[in-house]
Amino acid sequence: MFAGKIILGVLLLGAAGTDLKSRRIPNFLILGGLGCFAILAAVLFVEGEAALLPGCLGAGMLAFFIHFIPYRFRCLGAGDVKLAALIGFFLGWKHWLDFLGMYCGVLLAASVVLLFLGKKRPRALPLAPFMAAAYFLWQGFVI
Repeated sequence: MFAGKIILGVLLLGAAGTDLKSRRIPNFLILGGLGCFAILAAVLFVEGEAALLPGCLGAGMLAFFIHFIPYRFRCLGAGDVKLAALIGFFLGWKHWLDFLGMYCGVLLAASVVLLFLGKKRPRALPLAPFMAAAYFLWQGFVI
């Protein structure tokens, strides 16, 4: 599902840019990503790989609920939660190592940034740039 990785990469770049600029991830990016996922899911179904779809949906829902808990405590924004679910949909169970590796990179990068900022850290840390950087580093797309 190489097309899915490219689409997810483009969506992450857009989300990272807007999150850095305005500390928000627009819904049109998330909805566009869900539309692209639906098209890819239909293609998988037609090609006879429909067995992958429950895993993708499960991974997306798991990512959503894992990020929903910090959201309820006002540690994450709603856009970060929706973006995490979208990443889960695209990577799915089949690529669980990609998903896990990417989030280890997110945690490491955010921890390093918070450590260096110390008491000067902002109230809201944009998480989408970390998600995008970790995704590209993990996937080997960095030039």
